[in-house]
Amino acid sequence: MADEKKEIIKIPEYQMEARNLTLSKYDYSEVQQNVITLIQEQLKEYMTKDATEAAVRIDSMGEPYIRIDCNEASKKNRKEYVIAEIEKMFLKPISFRWRHPTWGKEIKTICPIVTAIHDVKNTSFVKVNYNRWAIPFLIWYGKGIGGTIYDKTIALTINGKYTKRIYKLVCSYRDKNKYEYDLDKFREDFAIPKSYNTTRIKENILDKAKEDIDNSNSEVKFDYDFKMTKEGKKKAKATAIIFKIQWKKTRENMNEQESKVYSNAYIKVGRLGIEASKTVALTDLLMDKNLLQFAIDKYNYYDDMVASGARMQNGQPYTFSILKNVMRKLIREELEKQGVDPRQISYLYPKNEK
Repeated sequence: MADEKKEIIKIPEYQMEARNLTLSKYDYSEVQQNVITLIQEQLKEYMTKDATEAAVRIDSMGEPYIRIDCNEASKKNRKEYVIAEIEKMFLKPISFRWRHPTWGKEIKTICPIVTAIHDVKNTSFVKVNYNRWAIPFLIWYGKGIGGTIYDKTIALTINGKYTKRIYKLVCSYRDKNKYEYDLDKFREDFAIPKSYNTTRIKENILDKAKEDIDNSNSEVKFDYDFKMTKEGKKKAKATAIIFKIQWKKTRENMNEQESKVYSNAYIKVGRLGIEASKTVALTDLLMDKNLLQFAIDKYNYYDDMVASGARMQNGQPYTFSILKNVMRKLIREELEKQGVDPRQISYLYPKNEK
């Protein structure tokens, strides 16, 4: 393993439903999921619609491997703990179904992701071999998205094994508005204890995952509802979870119309006497809170008042100075209503109100 080599591995043109890959059953701990994340990070450039092969690092035995810093894989900073968790992965296989392109037969493949651990003594590093058969699973996990489907740092740092999996789930469906997940299938795929009723799934898994992802820097968030089904005279019961995927807009992923709205708001924010360095940050914040159009409409209203010579109730004419002060006040009030810390927008306050 001293000399690093790479091998080109063909990505089979498996005919399979995306959910048979993205939702395949596996019950991995936080550390074990972090190991999966680190392997996928190495393969992320092949998570595209047209990828037909992947270049992977191979060791002296010709097997794919990844070098892992145990301090990155676990917050506990205990190498022996990370090694013990990886070792448990030998007995935790993934499974996925696919249809052979020439045989025409449906096949269920069961295999471990990790096949060997190599402890690099007197360092925080280990080298981990991963299964060639797992590569299609790891790559197709994000196939069709056009690149890595999630943020590595967020995937590694958010807590909870269920939260980590739900984060990857909503990321994989971020190009859709919603995804309906059969509740029994959700229980099976996520290996949820039988003692968990719908209320416990809501409070201990879904609500916690939603809160943790909302509090992260994730560009994709979610809300959810339970689909209730009534049979005959029986009381309606939850039969599915409807995940509502919310994709956070950024300057990089806006469409043409959204770019025009952003530019319009940016110009108006820039006229409010705010430092140039704060203008972009404030416009981005307005975009994040869906307040760009609000800022534009309010600015246009008061700008018309100034241009027409209108007067305030006290008889004082509207001036551009008044426009700036009113706009700063309206914007900060709306942002604070949506939970923005006043300290984050302290520059919108008059000096004597900070």
